Amino acid sequence: MTVGWALLGTGRHAVKNVLPQMKQAAGTQLVAVVSRDHARAENFAREHGFAQGYTSLAEALRDPQVQALYHATPDGLHARDAIEGAKAGRHSLIEKPLAITLAQCQEVIQACRMHGVKLGVVFQQRHEAVHLEARRMVRAGEIGEVMMARAQLALRVMPPPAAAPALSTWRNDPAMRPGGIVMGIGDHAYDTLAWILGQEITEVMAMTDATRADAPNERVGSLLLKFSKGAVGVAAASSRTPFAQRPIEIHGTSGSLILNNTYAYLTGASEDPRPSMEIRAGAGGSVRYFPVSEAFRLEIEHFNRCVEGAGAPMTPGEDGLRAHAVTEAAYESQQSGRVQQVAKFATRRVTP
Repeated sequence: MTVGWALLGTGRHAVKNVLPQMKQAAGTQLVAVVSRDHARAENFAREHGFAQGYTSLAEALRDPQVQALYHATPDGLHARDAIEGAKAGRHSLIEKPLAITLAQCQEVIQACRMHGVKLGVVFQQRHEAVHLEARRMVRAGEIGEVMMARAQLALRVMPPPAAAPALSTWRNDPAMRPGGIVMGIGDHAYDTLAWILGQEITEVMAMTDATRADAPNERVGSLLLKFSKGAVGVAAASSRTPFAQRPIEIHGTSGSLILNNTYAYLTGASEDPRPSMEIRAGAGGSVRYFPVSEAFRLEIEHFNRCVEGAGAPMTPGEDGLRAHAVTEAAYESQQSGRVQQVAKFATRRVTP
């Protein structure tokens, strides 16, 4: 069986990272693409093999072949579109953040639950083989009690694509994204740490460069984290350091794991694009290499199976809610200069 998909959004991320792997995902039918620009929608559909190109979600929801929505639109549209889709009986797989406020996150979760549709958040790094193995080793106690952890994500933000420059300035619109790089990619860093460790983030202290007068949103941010079982960690993100590495480090009482190149797709070719994991224990150590995972393909295939009845998504809406609570706690900490309790921002349980 196949699941009929509508791709919402035709920006760089969708074209470069998502769509090539969506085309290869088993059980996937490319039914429709939605773009605000009529010519772009039609040309995009023709070029990439979608049956239809639409200029509004309403049009796509009238298409009976559309079963699931992949939300690659500006962040501020996620909640509105997912709720509209849920009311029409469509499942949603949403690029993080789930929404731009905690209240919106709650509304999306409740709407999908009320209308009996699946909801997933695109934390594709959970499908990376190197992350899965690190998680297994940590959960099995192979490095002892985890005491410290660190994740860093860095990239260079490119200029708007020439094909649609007017559609590509939303990151500077606070109604679409009321934050900068912490909300943009930083949540991948701290979600990955929490997921590998199997611990929730309970406290946050953040510093960013948002006090600069030349730009409204931060380009660099660093978060000091406290985890629910006592570990401490750091999550850092930058959009202006193209040569920075993207490591993940997990340090326990009897060993350490050093992960490198786990986001190779962000910068393209390198001398060796394979993710690696250095294992340090006792007097020795070893380095293991992993295949470059097609994480978006794996996430879409997993979601297809969920739609067909094979259980709940491994990245449910509640995880998007928790990640956004950390984001809001970080911004409050940056403004106040104080440690913030994540529980103050997160609603622990959604009313059925």
